Amino acid sequence: MKKNITTAILVSSLFVGGTAFAQSPQVALPSAGLTPESSFYFLDRLGENLRQFFTFNPEAKAKLQIEFAGERIAEIKIMVEKKGVNAKVLAIAESLLQANVAYAAEIVSEEKISGKDVSALAKTLNDKFDARDKLLEQTFKDAKAQLKAQRKEIKTNLLAEARRVGDTAQIAVLETQLNDIDGQIDALGQKKDQLENSLQNEQNKIENEMSENDQKEEQELEEAEEAAEAEEPEEDVERPEVEEKDNKKDNSQNTNKTEDNE
Repeated sequence: MKKNITTAILVSSLFVGGTAFAQSPQVALPSAGLTPESSFYFLDRLGENLRQFFTFNPEAKAKLQIEFAGERIAEIKIMVEKKGVNAKVLAIAESLLQANVAYAAEIVSEEKISGKDVSALAKTLNDKFDARDKLLEQTFKDAKAQLKAQRKEIKTNLLAEARRVGDTAQIAVLETQLNDIDGQIDALGQKKDQLENSLQNEQNKIENEMSENDQKEEQELEEAEEAAEAEEPEEDVERPEVEEKDNKKDNSQNTNKTEDNE
């Protein structure tokens, strides 16, 4: 009896997995549950495969793919926050995310070929994924902001103090850290662009099946968002000439102190 209860709990957990959540789909992501870093991640995938297998309605199966895509984005968010864009298993979640959106687009195409009007389904899928895609974009934006804050702290406080006291060893360490952070920022931008482009290719297949009015509204919305982004204040621009003057000033002060000591 105890064994049967344990089995029932396991099967139930597989169906629920990390995708069970109570929230607004436009605001929050589902719980990431297990990530590809876990040795038990296969249980998460098994649960999704079972749900997909027992979902027979094509429209429901397509919506399920977008739900799974939300969990992939949650997994990416967790891994980027913990280990950065260079996390070894990040590519697994990215690949699965692309596969989820591609399968949703494939279902829409198959339904259209069968003679069904898929405009409403395409609209629903597109809206649901748009909400999750914005959270993916915010994930990369937050990670970049955190790295820039670290860089600013090092440059304005730690490095400035090391230069003031003439600690060459500490200066070398801090400059190495700055170079590493700059590399992470560049890698983050490249990863974001690469992932967004691959997802957009699949999402375009879904958008193309929406009604003309819905496509027009989607285009207007995208243009409005691009205009809003263009109006955002530019990020702080490094001013090496000012830093160079400060370095010369610090070096001059250190020289004067040395002369006074002599």
